[in-house]
Amino acid sequence: MTGIVLLIMPKRLSAKVKDDWLGHCGWCNRRIDEEGERFAIKARFRDQKEYRKNEGRVVSFTLADAGRTVMAYVVTRDSPAKKEGKEVIFQVCSDRCGDELTLAMNKEMNLLK
Repeated sequence: MTGIVLLIMPKRLSAKVKDDWLGHCGWCNRRIDEEGERFAIKARFRDQKEYRKNEGRVVSFTLADAGRTVMAYVVTRDSPAKKEGKEVIFQVCSDRCGDELTLAMNKEMNLLK
C-alpha cells in the first residue's frame, strides 16, 4: 500500500448511496435533475490493487484538507474509459465544481491525471 491509499481509502457504498450519486454533484452536492447537464472528471488510481478491488463500484474518498467526502465510479476493465487510461469518474454539475474538485484532489493526493 502506498501512503496515499492509507490516507484516502475508498469505501464501498450501499445501493441507495449509489442511486444518490447519480442524482447529485460530486462536489457541491447540488441535486441534478434526470435531464440536467453533468460533467465528468476522470482519474487513475496510484495503486492498481485498489483499482482491481473496487472495479465496477461507486466508492467514496475522504478529502481531509477540503473537509469533504466525494464519490466516484470505478470503471470496469472492458470500458472505453479504461481503454483511454481512465479508471475513476467523478460526476459534477458544472465546470466550476469540476475545477474545484480537481484542485482539491490534486492538492490532497495527486490522483487526477
